[in-house]
Amino acid sequence: MTKFISGQKRVFYLAIGLLHLFICTECSSATVRLAGPSSTRCSGRVEVLHAGEWGTVCDDFWDLNSAQVVCRELQCGTALAAYKGSRFGMSVGPIWLDDVQCTGSELSILKCQHRPFGDNNCGHEEDASVVCSEHLRVTNGSSRCNGRLEVYTDGHWNKVCGEFGMPESKVVCREMSCGNPLVSAQKQYFGESREVLAVKTTCLGNESSVAHCSHKPVKETCTDATISCYNSQPIRLVNGTNRCSGRVEILHMDQWGTVCDDKWGIQEASVACREMGCGAPLEVKYKAFFGSGDDQTWLDDLDCTGQEKSLSECSHRGMGEHDCSHAEDAGVVCSETFRFSNGSTPCSGRLEIFHNGGWGKLCDHNWSAKEAAFVCKELNCGGPSKSVEYFGESQLKRYRGACPRDATSFSQCTIQDNPDTCRGVSLSCTGPPVLRLVNGTNRCSGRVEVYHDGIWGTVCDDSWDIRDAQVVCRALDCGTAMTAKSGAYFGEGGGQIWLDDVGCLGNESSLLQCPHSPFGDTNCNHVEDASVMCSASIRLINGTNQCSGRVEVHHEGHWSSVFNVQWSLHETAVVCREMNCGDPVKASGSFGQRGDVNGYKINCNGRETSLTQCSFRDYVRSGHDRVQEASVECSGNVRLAGGQNRCTGRVEFFNNGRWGDVCGEMWDNDDATVVCRQLDCGKAIKITAGTEFGHGSGHVWIEQIECNGMESTLAQCSQRSFQDRLCNITSLAGVVCSDSLEVRLVKSEIECTGTVEVQYDGTWHSVCDADWNQAKAEVVCDRLECGRVVSVHGAAHYGQSSGPVVEANDACFANISHLEQCSLKGFTKSTCPHDQDAGVSCAAKLQLVGGWSGCSGRVEVFHAGVWGTICDDEWEVSAADVVCRQLGCGHAVSAPGNAHFGRGTGPIWLDNVVCEGQELAITHCNHQPFGENNCGHSEDAGVICLGGLAKPRITVNPSADVSWGQNVEFTCTLQTEQMGGTFLLKKLQGEFKLHKYSESEAATFTLSRVNFSHRGSYFCEYQKQLQSNVIYFPQGDPMELSVKVSLEKPIITMTTYQVMVMYSPREVSVTRGSGFSVTCSVHSLYPHGTFYLKNTDTNVTAAKAAFGHTVFYVAMFEFPDIQDKDQGDYVCLYAVNFSSNAFWSTPSTSLYINVVATESSSVVSGLVTGLVLLLLTVVVGYLVWRRRRQHSRTLIEFRNQFGRTTKAELEDAGNGGLDGRDGSTGANQERAAKLPADTETSADTENSAETVPEDLAGRVCYELEPLVFS
Repeated sequence: MTKFISGQKRVFYLAIGLLHLFICTECSSATVRLAGPSSTRCSGRVEVLHAGEWGTVCDDFWDLNSAQVVCRELQCGTALAAYKGSRFGMSVGPIWLDDVQCTGSELSILKCQHRPFGDNNCGHEEDASVVCSEHLRVTNGSSRCNGRLEVYTDGHWNKVCGEFGMPESKVVCREMSCGNPLVSAQKQYFGESREVLAVKTTCLGNESSVAHCSHKPVKETCTDATISCYNSQPIRLVNGTNRCSGRVEILHMDQWGTVCDDKWGIQEASVACREMGCGAPLEVKYKAFFGSGDDQTWLDDLDCTGQEKSLSECSHRGMGEHDCSHAEDAGVVCSETFRFSNGSTPCSGRLEIFHNGGWGKLCDHNWSAKEAAFVCKELNCGGPSKSVEYFGESQLKRYRGACPRDATSFSQCTIQDNPDTCRGVSLSCTGPPVLRLVNGTNRCSGRVEVYHDGIWGTVCDDSWDIRDAQVVCRALDCGTAMTAKSGAYFGEGGGQIWLDDVGCLGNESSLLQCPHSPFGDTNCNHVEDASVMCSASIRLINGTNQCSGRVEVHHEGHWSSVFNVQWSLHETAVVCREMNCGDPVKASGSFGQRGDVNGYKINCNGRETSLTQCSFRDYVRSGHDRVQEASVECSGNVRLAGGQNRCTGRVEFFNNGRWGDVCGEMWDNDDATVVCRQLDCGKAIKITAGTEFGHGSGHVWIEQIECNGMESTLAQCSQRSFQDRLCNITSLAGVVCSDSLEVRLVKSEIECTGTVEVQYDGTWHSVCDADWNQAKAEVVCDRLECGRVVSVHGAAHYGQSSGPVVEANDACFANISHLEQCSLKGFTKSTCPHDQDAGVSCAAKLQLVGGWSGCSGRVEVFHAGVWGTICDDEWEVSAADVVCRQLGCGHAVSAPGNAHFGRGTGPIWLDNVVCEGQELAITHCNHQPFGENNCGHSEDAGVICLGGLAKPRITVNPSADVSWGQNVEFTCTLQTEQMGGTFLLKKLQGEFKLHKYSESEAATFTLSRVNFSHRGSYFCEYQKQLQSNVIYFPQGDPMELSVKVSLEKPIITMTTYQVMVMYSPREVSVTRGSGFSVTCSVHSLYPHGTFYLKNTDTNVTAAKAAFGHTVFYVAMFEFPDIQDKDQGDYVCLYAVNFSSNAFWSTPSTSLYINVVATESSSVVSGLVTGLVLLLLTVVVGYLVWRRRRQHSRTLIEFRNQFGRTTKAELEDAGNGGLDGRDGSTGANQERAAKLPADTETSADTENSAETVPEDLAGRVCYELEPLVFS
């Protein structure tokens, strides 16, 4: 019995052990890995396993905290970098995670906050990556550059024993990218390691990794080694008034560089102040407030939570990656004296003071409300709060303060050491100044007012826009910002105007965190008071604009989620109507989840004006409930109707629950610019004020809309009623935006200049420069209404585009009509890389009006379909010189202003025009944006030019169409009275330029052995030196040089193994199993080509390299054992490669090969008469004799040129020596190349009975002595 129980126990324990093994195996299966072309065990693209499939992580919110979790989960060391933008290549599988936000302490990336699996708005170009330290990790430190040291050897982590010397410290700090070891007399304590194994590490100091040092196992108990390095990105503040203010600079790769102010805010300032060892951030500075830096800009698009230990730990573009200038350098002002620790808000906590070079705690001896008020005010935190909280104690050095009775700030107080134990000061301040809305229709609309120095004051509407309104609405716990109003929309305020030039990004938590003028420093009056309208009962979260997002409602005093239970377009329509956002587009979307359990189920009939009029029911989401939170997407309150696409048409505006047209009587370019910006349609190209886009619904808003061109939405523009009249309903506002066109120019700040992109199916494509020339560039300039071509460029002259690439063929770029058709039906795809993107520089049309000749007058520019003038502010002869040269009028004599040639009408397009004098067009000079000026027509600019100068002419020899490898001569000619000047030969594409001084009227330039890089548009220029001045003659008209490769038509012939003669039949019948060869030959100037023999019936192709010399090249294709599969029509083609381009000849005359069966002999048996038997014996003997003389019985049937079949017998007179020849095939069907489509058809139709055939000699040979075997 005992043995039986023991046996049962053994089985039981064995089962438990196997189960445990199974469970452990399941638990240890990896859920995260690093992948990519250059990945290692501890670096690569982050991928997670879900539903049995590996997928990537999107880089939205990806930062060093998330990377640290991945590194720990993979048993790697400290996170060194968190990369965005598919640094380790793009994956092709699913994107499982998005919006991952880790604190850094999670055990797995799956434990971090993130969107539901597979819910993302990313592409694989946003795949997140990490780089972890593979061999060491620093734990339990205050930053990633100090702490307890552990090393990875022999497949596991070990603690490091003993004191770390300088050589070892240098290696570790270098590998961690943490600078140099910090030398300190006092060893820091970072806890004790849990690792059982230990090693003693010894380095020389020059190793690139601690893995290259020696590691000796240690069995006895030892103390943990620690390391402290200088911060990974040392920081400094430059040009400030003290150590805690200035321009922010960080050290990277031993070079100091600045931080761009894009996304620079209070959270980022908090990290910078903490890293500097300063107190709380007092002010965030933008636009190089402390002066412009030099050299590098290291960081851009910083996105901190405020809790990071270093700016380098925040999310950013990547070191050195930015789109800023030093005019955008970020700055900060931190408190030099005070900081809060362990507080519940930025304005509360344990008070610490900086004294004698270090931070200490302030004892509460003699602490009163007076001292508290000083501190709160100095920290820009309002006044002391009435609530009293305790925020704990610190072990810092103790100080006590004493303030005289008449003190007005803490700087007048004295600070002394306090040797005795004391309780530290805990302080809560009320927070920054308070906002309020006045005179609105509800709690969330009205005039914006700020409380400062005990007084309420208004905000000026200069630069006031929707982003500022978003900050106000958020600060007041209102919903989404619906519009930002200017012009004292809710009435004029009184008293102080506290703020001016407010410029928020939209993500700030307080209006005072936004850039603004100093308090009270304004140039406004109360007719410019700013206002906002927020949605009081609805807010849309995480949307792509103010009219989309996850829906939350303000109900019964708090914000709550709305669940997607019977949520439909009825409810969406009410939300869009209440938000003044037009029509409903979708009743769903991926805008994240709040995660509430409790919320509301809302039902509407779709006719309500507010969501509060619908029925609300409580809804509780269970643990197994998959109900999502409700979302909406609305059309927005502006749309364009009657046009070919969403970016062109009649302007319709949604207001008070209905759509209406906009009156066009006062419609101008500023208004149109705002519409195009709001619709994300680029720039305004053309404005209309008639019925070009139809008559609309008949409802016309009678208000006069007046924009300054800087607003982000049309609703922000001021609206006024017409005085004593109504709008003419036949005058309707319309606009053509740049993105509505088939083409646009990008990558350049200059108007009408840049890299060319064309649009198809909603996607922009760049254009390959291979066939790009001036004629095609003219089509682009004409379509964009940008005047004429100034220069044509390739090789991504203005910068590389992204996305697909198309060819610049004539089918799409011959004229505007072709361009429009290709934009609808599609362009021809190209394999060009983006370093071959085409570009163009256009110049707006100019005219001189009111002068006494064609070369003097008031300067007018054609823009957006309208002629307008130029203001004379900063107008000088250098600018006039550009105008004169652009119009072919020589040089400027003078540049009169003050409407010297009379006042113009219409818009004033340009102001503050500053030219160097060498620009190709006046619009290429520096100037204010089109239409932005502070002038009247009494300041219209004019020019007086020297007069018309002749253009140099260009000729080319031998012609404009030359063959590859030829020499080409360009001759520039100019008829002028005084000879002696410099001719220049230039090319519109690229930087090509040749120059030659000539005393005659012409100069010749030679291009030797031209290739495809010489293709393009060439033109001549002429310059003449007169004393100290250079006279620039007008640019000559261009001439297009075409370089081509012309291949001769090859010849196809055949040779049998019996008769070694080459023949050129049109059709041949060959017995199955017989052998012969086909020869392709050509007379060509281009060697090193390849012959292709193609069966056009089966599309089977064989290829062979051509051999020969001088100008004759051949290739032989053998058929040693022909079968039925070889039957068909054959043609030869010849191909050569130049500059990675393939060129093909036309197909040869076809040869049809017909495979026929072998003729069988009849055996006659039976009894016959002796005479018949004898006769048959003689016949059979004769046939046997004949067969022995022949190697094989090959039947070949030729058809002559008149279609009759010709058969004859030809005895083999001496080819017996070929009986044993080795026939090797030349078909090489496995090497068949892709041939051009036009080879599918035979070239036989090119010849008629009257035409002399190219293979006449071979065919005559057949017809005089045709070859037949039977």
